[in-house]
Amino acid sequence: MHEMFYADAEHQPFLFPSGPSRALLIHGFLGSPRDVRPLAQELAAAGVTARGVLLPGFGDQIDRLRGVKAKQWLETARDAWRQTREGADRATLIGFSMGGAVALRLAAEAGLAPDQLILLAPHWKFADRRAVVLPLAKHIIRDYKPFGRADFDNPDMRRMFLEWSPGADLDDPAVRVRLRNAATIPTSALDELRRVGVSAAAAAPRITAPATILQGLQDSTTLPAYSRELARRLGADLREFPGDHIIVDPNRASWQTVRDTVVDLAVGAGG
Repeated sequence: MHEMFYADAEHQPFLFPSGPSRALLIHGFLGSPRDVRPLAQELAAAGVTARGVLLPGFGDQIDRLRGVKAKQWLETARDAWRQTREGADRATLIGFSMGGAVALRLAAEAGLAPDQLILLAPHWKFADRRAVVLPLAKHIIRDYKPFGRADFDNPDMRRMFLEWSPGADLDDPAVRVRLRNAATIPTSALDELRRVGVSAAAAAPRITAPATILQGLQDSTTLPAYSRELARRLGADLREFPGDHIIVDPNRASWQTVRDTVVDLAVGAGG
């Protein structure tokens, strides 16, 4: 799968040195540092040193996803967060989608509390109720093809596949078949995603850092009701606005709201 997806260097981890305030940005499931790179660039321009971590089994490591456990995502993010916090005047922890669940877990750990926790459409609970059978289903159904019926004429679908596989001829029927078959998710990985979400929700009441949740009202992946529930558990500031799940995309109408809010909070002007 990696031969078709994630070959671009923008999917690799990054560090944008800037001022003494720092931020760690954690991407989501099937994502990579590329997802949060535009936001990191805005932070660096505002004087906040920004780091993006690549979680195991994603990006150009996607072929390893079947064997990756949630604890490995946490270990990698924890190491990056410790590097980010060390010597920082102000340390902000930012998680998008599944990265929000990882960020929640880190923020609850002794000695790792951020000065500011920002959760962007944090995924901690599946919208699809069938997810409850994943602990059993992963032993019966090894793979899931979420794009088996992908509409390559849909602008959002085309943009997503071109981000994963730049230069692909999405009008070529043979390429469409290859992409549909290559984009396969191990059900074991979906169960690890479920596990990290459950543990994040359990950790939320232990978090004492100021927390802000940004949530699109048309999000069908992280349902607004889920973020409202999480905000109650955290005592977080919940900011809702029109938008879908990919609120970190500069092409979305919600981008300006997300960018300005995150930058203000990271520099200490949005509290």
